[in-house]
Amino acid sequence: MGDDAEYTTNAHDLREAANLQARLASDSNGQAEVAAAGGSSSSSISQDAIPSVSIDAGAYKYVLITANAPSTNRTRTFVYSKRNASYHRDVAEHFLPALESGGYRDIRIKGGGRILRDDCEKKVHIFGYSYGFGRADHELAKEIVEQSVNYRGYTVTW
Repeated sequence: MGDDAEYTTNAHDLREAANLQARLASDSNGQAEVAAAGGSSSSSISQDAIPSVSIDAGAYKYVLITANAPSTNRTRTFVYSKRNASYHRDVAEHFLPALESGGYRDIRIKGGGRILRDDCEKKVHIFGYSYGFGRADHELAKEIVEQSVNYRGYTVTW
């Protein structure tokens, strides 16, 4: 299990999570205006270089994020956890720079929870919720994890 049991969401984290959501919404509006004007965002990271799933071994907070890929405008869904993240916002803030520098648009944090990755048992269990971002669609998160080549042979539950 993770070592984050002592952390609880506080008013500061809730404000910061709301600020992050507002920034992403504002960034998406600006990107839509650039695209409508015929511009494009630069992409220093290949969209294929960003895996859809990254789960640290153990039980940690996770976030479910959607974003439009730069070249195809196809919506991708990401499941990310981060060892020792105090808050779900910390998980998102760790991952967002890769999406932003990769040229992804319309980035949305769809919610969070906890995710347990047990490599000995070859299982992943998704549960819980995020005070700052709300409960993620665990069924969708399960589907994304099951599609990942890194978790073939794992039992994925929620």
